[in-house]
Amino acid sequence: MTEPTHQPTPAALVEFPDVTSRMQKALDQLELLQQGGPAASDIIGSGENLPRLWDITTIHDPNLRRDTWNWLEGFVIWFNAQQTWFSYEQIPACWTHHPHLIREIGTLADQRRLAGDATTSRPLDEWHQYSAPAFLERTRAARSSCEDKHTPWPGRPAHKRHVGPELSQVRRDRIEADVAGFRRERSPHLGSSV
Repeated sequence: MTEPTHQPTPAALVEFPDVTSRMQKALDQLELLQQGGPAASDIIGSGENLPRLWDITTIHDPNLRRDTWNWLEGFVIWFNAQQTWFSYEQIPACWTHHPHLIREIGTLADQRRLAGDATTSRPLDEWHQYSAPAFLERTRAARSSCEDKHTPWPGRPAHKRHVGPELSQVRRDRIEADVAGFRRERSPHLGSSV
């Protein structure tokens, strides 16, 4: 029986992007925290909020944040080349303009990283069967609206009305009325006024 000869990887196959050493250090700290024990107690005792690479808003170190942005960009290029066939399935080039896509892409990339690091093929199979198709389904409208050119957020006018001073005040007034009513209702039962 002859040994199989090593064939080079076909040009169309591209490896999943690696995290940087700075990113790996952050991931290692999260792993220690998850495992518990003295190391986790030290992390908790430090009061440090550990960055979650899948949520860019939790990363306050500028270098780690840049590394993560670059990794997400690498992931998007990899995803579009390795996981999609039609252009309408691809993540649009303007993804950094869309907060909901940034959040979805961060999660999808981290799930793929974890699946690729697994010791069995099951997590990767689940990523292919569930995570990637669910992402494509959830983001279909946003991706298709930007297929030819970037489309600004269609929900912006409604959001501006929502956070505007008039409607914000109406909500605050209703919240305060509810809290005041709750206090009056609960006070006699608690034996003291609040």
